[in-house]
Amino acid sequence: MLYRKQKVFRYRYDFDPKLLEEFIRERYFNNESAGKLEEILSTRVSLNGEAVDDKTVVQKGDWIEYIHLRSDEDSLNFEPEILYEDDWLIAISKPDFLPVIPNTSFYFNSLAILVKEKLGREEINPVHRLDIETSGVLLFGKNRNACSEIQRLFRIREVEKRYQAITFEKPTVNSVTGNLVPARDSKIYTKLELESSDKGSRTVIEKCESWGSYYRLWIKPVTGKTNQIRAHLAAINCPIVGDKKYYPDESVFLDWFAHRDIERVIDRLKLARQALHSESLSFIHPFTQKTLYIQDETHTWMNKIQTLIPDSLNN
Repeated sequence: MLYRKQKVFRYRYDFDPKLLEEFIRERYFNNESAGKLEEILSTRVSLNGEAVDDKTVVQKGDWIEYIHLRSDEDSLNFEPEILYEDDWLIAISKPDFLPVIPNTSFYFNSLAILVKEKLGREEINPVHRLDIETSGVLLFGKNRNACSEIQRLFRIREVEKRYQAITFEKPTVNSVTGNLVPARDSKIYTKLELESSDKGSRTVIEKCESWGSYYRLWIKPVTGKTNQIRAHLAAINCPIVGDKKYYPDESVFLDWFAHRDIERVIDRLKLARQALHSESLSFIHPFTQKTLYIQDETHTWMNKIQTLIPDSLNN
């Protein structure tokens, strides 16, 4: 095991005043009992270096320190499904329930750490990112030089990426272009919206076919902005099935965020996780100078979207 059993998070609070207990619950322990949360506050949380209790209020500019334990996260029997490997690179089939980069509630259960630990190599690192609910090809560099070279290819757009998505509506355009900016009137603070422009991020829709009551799209993102495909499709009224953040009715995401109970909103989302899949990556290998094409042909994606087609159409 490369990593210790705990991680200390320390950061500045820059929001409106609120009970520290509420902040810790929302950020880390949405489903914990009051008794368990009280224990966590008293033993693993401090504010500006001082002890806290259930009446402590956190103010803008305060410093919070929180001790996160490996045992706070679910125990996973994770084995990376390897799609490609050579002396410099390794590609895995990313599952749709784990983040790439460590965050507040998925630190030890992030792929950046899980892959290091499973393969026993500290120097392995992801060279690009996929959203937590996006499945498909995820590429890692085996050392610092490999990471740097592949990240450079992503940065100068020399990596050709292709995705699949299932949407509620049929697109009426074959490409979307514009700047992605914070959604002005949204109650979801991480949500983005499209600002009309002939420059900025660009997504090409290469193919579309009916998929039961929905539509299956083959997509080529020319740029690689955060949430790009999701926000672009939502902007043309083609939200992705299962996408909470970009579902047209924001109450769906807000309900899920408050309760973390997918069953409350599954009748509208239709899937527990968004139907977006990184199908392939293609680029000139920086060390062999050969064209490398990596595709995720595992059964995970098809098994997921097959549930959207009625049995009568499958037979």
